[in-house]
Amino acid sequence: MSEKEKEIEFQQKLKYKLNSLKTDFEAGKIENFKQIEALIPYSVLARQIHMGYAAFKKKCNSPGDFSNNELIRLAELINIDINIMIKFIFLTMKFRNKFKEGESIRV
Repeated sequence: MSEKEKEIEFQQKLKYKLNSLKTDFEAGKIENFKQIEALIPYSVLARQIHMGYAAFKKKCNSPGDFSNNELIRLAELINIDINIMIKFIFLTMKFRNKFKEGESIRV
């Protein structure tokens, strides 16, 4: 199999996975980045939106650090409305809030 054929096959598989991710986002099934990574590795997503792997992974752990442009590129890649992506980031940030995770409040 030539490199060109491998790339075509990769792009076809990626398109299928992105379509599946789009369906799950629009149905409200995606609740965290681990669900996204289970379908498409961070390394692939990072490359597709022109980010380094380490920076992308760090921002997935702290979703509030994503820039507007990065969120737009991610939403366009998945082919979802930007408002769905913003809502996802907001909910992910809210979930990660220390008080929501059960840590006690220190006085």
